[in-house]
Amino acid sequence: MENFSGIFTALCAAVLPIALAVVLCVRKKGIWKPILFGALTFCFFQVLTRIPLLGLVLAKQAWFIALSAAQPILYALFLGATAALFEEGGRFIVMSLFLKKQRSPLDGIAFGVGHGGIEALLFAGINAIFMLATQTFTSTPNLIIAGGVERLSAITMQIGFSVMVIKSVREKKPLWLLLAFVIHTVSDFGAVLASGTLNVWVIEAAIAAVAVLMALFVVREYKRFPCIPKEN
Repeated sequence: MENFSGIFTALCAAVLPIALAVVLCVRKKGIWKPILFGALTFCFFQVLTRIPLLGLVLAKQAWFIALSAAQPILYALFLGATAALFEEGGRFIVMSLFLKKQRSPLDGIAFGVGHGGIEALLFAGINAIFMLATQTFTSTPNLIIAGGVERLSAITMQIGFSVMVIKSVREKKPLWLLLAFVIHTVSDFGAVLASGTLNVWVIEAAIAAVAVLMALFVVREYKRFPCIPKEN
């Protein structure tokens, strides 16, 4: 059972995002650029910026540690809001500066594949591959499988957020950026707050429901506007 759970999560968090990126690159010339910038955006704004800053605060600020224990709702809101701020803000900045000629829904999908794919690989895929290679399983099969399911939902949501933000940039409508920020904050807030009280599959079901709605939005946007004219 341990091997099955590890293979499932490795497929979801490592094989799938790489496969999606390869398929996109084969089917559309130049789509590698938003994929690459999506991955770099997550690495810079989350891995190299937000996470080290949070580590600094959590390690050295006694008042914050006390607050997180006494006020779990505020703590969960803080984590959710900062994740949304850095990721959605990062998306907006990078898309505005570096994707001036690639702002179609398909480019947003590619950006989300890069963004969500590198997140899945760093936070779950590498660990799953290591567990399989060394046969050292650090969690129960149930939780390992839940981690794979979570990555599927997270990749879908990251694609949805990317399509929302690129729509905001393309149409110059800040409300789409705000909507991405709100959904991201609420989703992370709920997941953090419920992690210590609800069954893991209840949480995963709620996240999956949001991911399905995001997927429907992405399909709708792609059907309406699969590409943008070259002059734009």
